Amino acid sequence: MAENKENKAEELRKEPYFGSVRFFKNMILLTVVIAILIPSVVAVKRCRQLDQILVQQEKLSAELKEAEDALKEYREIETAQLVVEEMGYQTLYPDFYASEPLSATEEPEKVIYLTFDDGPSERTPEILKILKEKDVKATFFVIGKTGEQELQWMRDIVAEGHTIAMHSYSHRYTEIYSSVEGYLADMYKLFCLIRETTGVEPSIFRFPGGSINGYNRHIYQEIEAEMLRRGFVPYDWNLSSGDATGQKASAAQIVNNVVIPAVGETRGIVLMHDSRPKTTTVESLVSMIDQLSAQGFTFDRLTSKIKPVLFGYR
Repeated sequence: MAENKENKAEELRKEPYFGSVRFFKNMILLTVVIAILIPSVVAVKRCRQLDQILVQQEKLSAELKEAEDALKEYREIETAQLVVEEMGYQTLYPDFYASEPLSATEEPEKVIYLTFDDGPSERTPEILKILKEKDVKATFFVIGKTGEQELQWMRDIVAEGHTIAMHSYSHRYTEIYSSVEGYLADMYKLFCLIRETTGVEPSIFRFPGGSINGYNRHIYQEIEAEMLRRGFVPYDWNLSSGDATGQKASAAQIVNNVVIPAVGETRGIVLMHDSRPKTTTVESLVSMIDQLSAQGFTFDRLTSKIKPVLFGYR
């Protein structure tokens, strides 16, 4: 039997390999091995490539997040810089704020508010004397005058119970209305002068030329908004004495300019001026007060509680 096995093995060795059964078996086995091996190799390679892709994606994601964070931070800084550039004046003069909360809502009827711009001047003591005799309180919108006598007149205005208010320091329209910063600088200078001279922090103001004029149309809204934000109340007028016209008005004309249109008003803020040339303004006061009283008006001074009269575009 062993001999038969040896003989069969010998025959197989002598049998040609190519084309033999053994050849085909080996080929089939090799094919199976290759069919298993190649996909495995490819799969391993693809897995490695996929790992590399995932690593690259994670790296790109991290870089993208860093870029987004940097862009966000840049935009925040840029926005903050723009705000500072556009609204930087809000940080100016941190003590330039009204001492009382803004509450200009009171609107009493049949009240006249006499107001005098551009003082103090040589006319101030004359005006104060008449007001005292008539027991009338008024409002003085002063400018930046620093002579010792003028500073004393400011103190006299306050001592006699009248309102001292801001008009401007320089009264130079082109400078005041050059920018919001320019306006604040001028008014803050006046605010400090009044405070240091009288001990009073003024809370109301009047625009030189009125709240809307030929010099400030491009900027008056921004100025007004900033002054209101700081608690200061602006006042225009609805009764003008006409004492600031080019031709000097007579006392009678000044009286008529006020008392005739006052007939149709429930209340009135009267514009007059307190400067050296305004002698007829002083001369008009007694008759004006008497005639307005005859119409049923009383008199008072402006405070930040009184609802303002303000101009508007027509």
